[in-house]
Amino acid sequence: MIFTTKSSAQKEAGTWYFGDRAGLNFSSGSPVPLTNGQLQTIEGSATISDRDGNLLFYTQGNTVFTRQHNIMPNGEELKGNVSSTQSAIIVPRPGNPLKYFIFTVDKPDYFRIQNDPIEGVHYSEVDMTLNSGRGAIIPNRKNIHLVTYDPNDPLENEYKSSEKISSVISGNCISYWVVTQLSNKFYAFNVSSEGVNSTPVISTIPTSFPPLITDNNLNLTAPGYMKISPDGKKIAIAFTGTSLGNSSNGTKSSGKVYLYDFNDVTGKVTNENLILNNTYPYGVEFSADSKKLYTTANTYNNRDQLQSGELYQFDLERINIGASKSLINTSNNVAGALQLAIDGKIYRAGYPQSSGAVHHNFLSVINNPEANASSVDYDHNSVDISPRDVKLGLPPFVQSLLNNNFDAENFCLGEATKFTINGGVNYDSIKWEFGDGTTSSEESPSHTYSEPGTYVVSLTKFINNIPQDPVCEEVTIIGFDQAAQNYTLTQCDISDDDPDDGLTDFNLQIARDNFTGGDNNIKVLFYEDTQSAQLDDLNQGGLPDIYRNTSAGQTLVAKVTDYDNECASYSEFDLATSSSVEPIKVQTLIGCSTNSEEAEFNFVSITEEVRIELNLNQNTIITFHEDKNEALLGENPLSNNYFSEEKTIYLRVNSDQACYSLGILNLEIVEFPEIQQEYNLQSCSDNFPLDLGNEIGLATPGDFLYEWSTGQNSPTIQVNESGTFILNLIRKNSGCSIEIEFQVEKIEAPEISEIEITNEGSNNTLNVLTNSIDQNTVFALDDIEGPYQSSPIFQNVPGGSHKIYIKNDQACEIGAQEISLYGHPAFFTPNNDGYHDLWRPFDIPDPDYALAGIFIFDRYGKLLIQLPPNTKGWDGTSNGKPMPSDDYWFEVRLQNGKVFNGHFSLVR
Repeated sequence: MIFTTKSSAQKEAGTWYFGDRAGLNFSSGSPVPLTNGQLQTIEGSATISDRDGNLLFYTQGNTVFTRQHNIMPNGEELKGNVSSTQSAIIVPRPGNPLKYFIFTVDKPDYFRIQNDPIEGVHYSEVDMTLNSGRGAIIPNRKNIHLVTYDPNDPLENEYKSSEKISSVISGNCISYWVVTQLSNKFYAFNVSSEGVNSTPVISTIPTSFPPLITDNNLNLTAPGYMKISPDGKKIAIAFTGTSLGNSSNGTKSSGKVYLYDFNDVTGKVTNENLILNNTYPYGVEFSADSKKLYTTANTYNNRDQLQSGELYQFDLERINIGASKSLINTSNNVAGALQLAIDGKIYRAGYPQSSGAVHHNFLSVINNPEANASSVDYDHNSVDISPRDVKLGLPPFVQSLLNNNFDAENFCLGEATKFTINGGVNYDSIKWEFGDGTTSSEESPSHTYSEPGTYVVSLTKFINNIPQDPVCEEVTIIGFDQAAQNYTLTQCDISDDDPDDGLTDFNLQIARDNFTGGDNNIKVLFYEDTQSAQLDDLNQGGLPDIYRNTSAGQTLVAKVTDYDNECASYSEFDLATSSSVEPIKVQTLIGCSTNSEEAEFNFVSITEEVRIELNLNQNTIITFHEDKNEALLGENPLSNNYFSEEKTIYLRVNSDQACYSLGILNLEIVEFPEIQQEYNLQSCSDNFPLDLGNEIGLATPGDFLYEWSTGQNSPTIQVNESGTFILNLIRKNSGCSIEIEFQVEKIEAPEISEIEITNEGSNNTLNVLTNSIDQNTVFALDDIEGPYQSSPIFQNVPGGSHKIYIKNDQACEIGAQEISLYGHPAFFTPNNDGYHDLWRPFDIPDPDYALAGIFIFDRYGKLLIQLPPNTKGWDGTSNGKPMPSDDYWFEVRLQNGKVFNGHFSLVR
C-alpha cells in the first residue's frame, strides 16, 4: 500500500456567493471574481468551503446548491428568506468533519408576501458523504424549528425572530454558539458533537426592540446585521429603526447600534452600550483582532429621502467606545453589509443611490481594519466583480473562522502535522495543547498523532507570564484501515456470447467496502495503474463504475481518499470472471393493495426461500433489481420494502465469490378491500355494551381471519368500557393483513356535584358545580326545555322549591337536581277565600333552615305578634283585631342562627 498527503490551510470562509449570482474566491490570497454562482438574493446568503478553500455548498436560505452548482438533494424549501438580512449561516458539526448545520431565518414581516405565516428560525443538517460526496440534507433532519420568542406573547409568537443571527466557537473549544435576538432577549444555542441543543441560553437586556410594524407592513426593528467578535467577547447589533417616526423628522432616523459583552463559555449577553443613534444603520463587522468595530449607516431627510451612506469606526480599546466614533467615508452608496475575509480585510456591499439596486459591479474594501481611524486605508467601489451585481448582503461565517491565529497542515495519520502562528510576535512565550494530552512550547511545532480522529488544538500566548485567552481549532486526523490483501473482484461472465474469455462488465463499486471497511466518510476511485491514480490530484479521472476489463485477470488500482482530498492510499486488486453454477427457479411474491394498481412488497421472506432452495449460508448477499442488466452488475438494489405495480423483477446472488444465474421474481398483487383503519366511537353509557366490527362492512366476511387485541377471533366483539381495541384483519391464503383501531369512549351524563347558595333575603344566588369538563356545558332553571345558559350562576332566585338542569353536547341525558331556598311571600290576602290567607316564610326541608321564631312589626316598628316555629302563619290580626292593608316588617330567626329581615304587604 502506498500512502500520500498534501498540505492544508484554514480557508473554510474562502469562497463567497452573494447578490445577483456574484461570487469571490480568496484562496489565492486576493479576491478573484466568480461567475458560476446560482444565487439571486437581495440580502442574506451563506457559503462554506473545506480547509483548502474548495467550495462545499452555498444557500440564500431556501435553496441549497452543491459545489457543482446544482440543487442539493432535499435542498429545497428551507425556511430562510432572501429578504432577511442574515437569512442563513452554516456551522460545522463538531467532531463530525463532513456534517454541517444550516441555520435559516425567515422574513420578519408581511411587506413582500401577504398571508404567508412567518416561521422564524430553523436548522437543517447536511451530510457531505451523501450524493457521491457532493452532499445532501439528511432526511428527517430538515427545517427543525427553534423557539426564539415567547410563545405566550401574541406579538412575538406571530413574528418569531428578527433578521439577525451570528455564530462563534465557544470558550470550551469543543462547541459553537449560534445567537439570535428578539425584543429584549438574546437566544444562544449550543452546537456540539451531539447536535443542536434546542434549549437556548436566554439573556434579558435593558432595552426592548419588539416588532414595530409600519402601515405598509414593514418591521422596522428587524433589519440590520448582528456579529459576534472573532475572539468571542463582544456582540454588535444594528437596528435600522426603533420608532415609527413622524412627519417632522421622518421614519428613518431612529436607528441604533448597540454593543454588548458576550461570554463565550456560558453564552450570556450583558452590559448594554449604545454607541450610535439617530440614523439608519445596517452592516456591522469587527476587525480580525477584535479591537475595532465598523458599521454602515444611511442618512435620510425628514421626507425619508436618502442623502448619503456613511462608514464609521469604533475603537473597542477606548473606555468610552461611543465617543471613539470616527467617520471613515461618506458617499452616495447605500449602507450595505460589512464582512471580514480570510485576507484580514473587511469588504463592504451596497450600491450607489443612482443605480437603484439594478446594476452595480463593485465592492468597497477596508484594507487595514486594525489601524486607527486616521490611518485606515479604505478603497471605495474598488473590487470589481463584473459581470455580476452587488446587492445589500454578504455571506456571514462562524466568526472564529476569521480569527486566524494559527494554521495547521498535513492531517494524515502517521505523518507530522505542522502548526504555524499567524501575525506578529505579540507574546513572550506560548503553549500548544494538541488535544491528545501532549503539549509544546515551540513556535512552529510538528506533532504526530497516534490515532485518527478529531482533536481540539489550543494555543495560549503569555505576556509578562500572564496567560491570554486561548484560541482553538478542530483538527481531524485521517487514517484508513488496511485493505484486505490479494483481493479479487469476481463477476459472472454471462454478458456476452463467450462465457470463458475472462472479459465482462464489472461494477467496481462492489469492491468499495473492501477498501473502506464500510466507512462512508471515505471515497474510493479506481484506475488502471498507480501512476494515473497519483497524477489525478483533483480526483476527477477515475474509471467509470461500470468497467469492462481489457484482459483476463487484469489488475486495477484503488485510490482511497477522504472527501477533502487531504490524504490518499493506493492498493492493487484483480478482476476475475466465473460462470454460473446453478439456476434459480422463478419465484412469485404476493403484495397487498387496496387498489389494483400498486402494492407494497417485502423481500425478506423471499430472500430466505432462496437461501433454503440453494442451501446458502447467511453470508450470502441477495439483492433485487428492476432491470436485468442492473442485476447482472449489482447496480441500484431495491430496498426490502418496495412499492410497485404487478411486474417482473430480477434477483442477484453473491456467495463466497460463486456466481449464480440471475433469478426472476414475479410480483403479483392481491386486492385488499379499501377499509377505514381508524374509528373513534363515542356513545352514552346506557348504550353499552357496544358491538365493534360491524362498521367495517365487508362484502365477503368469510374470506378473512379476525384477530382482536382482546384475544377473540370473531368478526365482531362486544365491549363494556372505554378503551383502544385493535383488529388484525387477515385475508385468507395470501398473508395480507391490515390493522384497524377502534377508540371507544363511554360518555357519562353530566352530574351536579354541589350547589353553592348565597341568600340575599327574599332572593338567592346559585353557583352550580359539576363533574363535566365539556366547555359546552349549559344550565337551566325550573324548565327542562330552557332557556339554557353557559354560566353556572343564577342570580335573584326567589325562595321556594326549584330544579336545576344540566346538559352538554356529548351527553345523551340531562342531569337534574332539586333544591329548596329560603324566601317569603311578597303579600297575603286574609279574606278566608282559601288563597293566600296566611303569611309565613317558605318551608325548607334542610333542618339547618328550620324556623326558630317569627316577629311581625308595623311600619313604625311596633311588635304586633310573635309566632312560634310550628305556626301555620299570621292571619293578619293583632290582639284579635284585624290589621289594615299596609306594609308590615318581619324578623325571621332560623335554628342555624341566621336572621332575615324584610317586609311584605297585607292586602284586603
